[in-house]
Amino acid sequence: MNIMRGTVVTKRDPDLAGFMSVVPDGADVDITKPVPADACVNVRYVSPYLGGSRSGRVEIPESGVQILYCIVDNDMPLSPDYFYLGSIYKPDFDIVQSDSPTVQGDPAPRSPADSSDYQYNGQSMTYGTKTPTQKQIVIQEGRNPEGDSQRVKLQSSKGHALYLDDSAETSKVNLKSSGQESGLELRDDVGDKDPAHGPSSFNLYAKQGGNIRAWEGGLKLDIVDGNNMQILNNSRGSKVSGSVDKRKAGFGNIEIHTDRGDILIRSGGNGIFIDCYGKDQTTGEAASFQVRSQNRIHLYASNGIDLKSSGDINIDGANVNIKGDKINLNPTESVSGKMRIRKTNIEILAEATDGTPKKFFSEDSNFDENYNEGRNTSGPLS
Repeated sequence: MNIMRGTVVTKRDPDLAGFMSVVPDGADVDITKPVPADACVNVRYVSPYLGGSRSGRVEIPESGVQILYCIVDNDMPLSPDYFYLGSIYKPDFDIVQSDSPTVQGDPAPRSPADSSDYQYNGQSMTYGTKTPTQKQIVIQEGRNPEGDSQRVKLQSSKGHALYLDDSAETSKVNLKSSGQESGLELRDDVGDKDPAHGPSSFNLYAKQGGNIRAWEGGLKLDIVDGNNMQILNNSRGSKVSGSVDKRKAGFGNIEIHTDRGDILIRSGGNGIFIDCYGKDQTTGEAASFQVRSQNRIHLYASNGIDLKSSGDINIDGANVNIKGDKINLNPTESVSGKMRIRKTNIEILAEATDGTPKKFFSEDSNFDENYNEGRNTSGPLS
């Protein structure tokens, strides 16, 4: 077998037969200028794998790449084919783009697939492919004990990527868009400095917005035996323009909606708390808690209903019906003293931690008698 070396001029092949035009080393040809066809030989590309017409691996070298090619011993002696053997990793020159003039190469080039290769002990630890338009499949096998870098990386020209990261400090799966503006991180037993991104966790994020949708079936968020669940909207309206009304309608709101079914809010623990603060954070207008219905409103309780306000309590209806075994108007015994405002578990913990009472109505002394220190005191159902 006769092995030769040459430089790819072009991989354009009018017959689509897997040939590339190559100038043999030593030919009296200036490859920085257009090369005449009779100065080239046609070299047939050889793949490490083919599976017929529907599967295979093809990575034909680009213009300007030095290659090894050969004539096989048992080919037709009168018209032998040249066959591609491989590309020379450290060429005498590089090509920026197909059919463009050559430029002097780096005397110590990095791996084409990984610019950070050769960082440990002068050894290449990267395996992979990068195309001229920067699409890449890279396996980084860094074995530096002081800072390993081990991952599989699939990345598009624009930077959309899938990382399978086995590095000691960043063990995770990361699916990201260009610029890290949206993505999904699946973490192994290694977290990071952000407590929200702890070990064995996932982080789904987006800069502009997101959507989780099921066309059929259902959706479920379930904590089997863990910590708290939060739904937060901390928007301050800096990304919304227009009138005050338009801005208020465009940020900070949370909507729970169903077209046909029920909305169930249940608690088997300390209780259900719906808190409404004193004013609108945007306009300063007084805020209120409203329960609205175009039909009826029902309130039922097994152990009593407490109703208290520092302002007026107004009742207006076509008919106001009040029935009880005994109806006391302005009783001499304190009614308010029997009422207890319950605290959330978080408020109870905060109160026990810093020793300061946690009162929702902290600025209204009318409710002071309705609080007690420590845990809630109302007993169990009898």
